[in-house]
Amino acid sequence: MRVSTRGDYASRALLSLALRLDHAVPVSVRDLAERTGLPQPYLEQILLSLKGAGLVRSKRGVGGGYVLARPAEEVTLAEIVAAVDGPIVAGDFGEPHKDGACDHEGQCVLLGVWADVGNHMREHLSSFTLADMVLQARGIKPVARTHSA
Repeated sequence: MRVSTRGDYASRALLSLALRLDHAVPVSVRDLAERTGLPQPYLEQILLSLKGAGLVRSKRGVGGGYVLARPAEEVTLAEIVAAVDGPIVAGDFGEPHKDGACDHEGQCVLLGVWADVGNHMREHLSSFTLADMVLQARGIKPVARTHSA
């Protein structure tokens, strides 16, 4: 799986919201774009997707902007990526066949492997919350690494 630019930008935007000391004060798209270095027009589209997924709330008018819809402890990277990129899967190969009903040699084995890879990716991204990343960004908690580069 490859996390898209949208997935990365959405994660950066929500982490920026989570890093704010006063979570109740809305952040304008302009301020959020400046803080994260993200292009404002693209960020606006991403925030609309995140709002539709229930990850942020918006307030209109003067002093308006975006806030997290839930506590940072309850928002995972898997949810953020899925909100803007769709389901987290290893590929679009379909579901493994049931009861040995395989059409082509080796197909069923590989379909099972790809499904397993997608499950592992979802589980791994689900293990990171915005709150975890806030602690890491502030140097309070070491950055979690499960694999060496």
